[in-house]
Amino acid sequence: MGGKVSSLNKPKAMPAALAPRAGAVNKRGIPPSEFRRFYDRGDLPIQIEHGSPNKIAWKIEVNKLDYHHYLPIFMEGIREKQDPYRFLAVQGVFDLLQHGNAKVLPVIPQLIIPIKSKLRFSNISGDERIPNVAHACAQMQRT
Repeated sequence: MGGKVSSLNKPKAMPAALAPRAGAVNKRGIPPSEFRRFYDRGDLPIQIEHGSPNKIAWKIEVNKLDYHHYLPIFMEGIREKQDPYRFLAVQGVFDLLQHGNAKVLPVIPQLIIPIKSKLRFSNISGDERIPNVAHACAQMQRT
């Protein structure tokens, strides 16, 4: 009733375990921004005015908006890659900065987190919107 418990066959070579990949060069997924969520719900006072070129039609006068609420939302939206979100966010930031005058300066500390988020989730070499927005913020601070 027994059998031989040893064999003269050579054991099969097991594949070497590969080291786990860190994924440092993989593209990071960009989670949807708060801007996208607010726009999809219809909470933002904007719409696209189609024409040549497209513009933003504000449902409320820009200088009457609550900058502490809307400017950080629009600034977070500049990390979006898809239209119409990208267009609306970038153009909205420029419009808010242009018409904001003294309302922009108190909001600047709230803009740091959305700008850092944009820098973390984007390919800066192919994206010239951040320097343009930063330049517009600097211009507003000088006036």
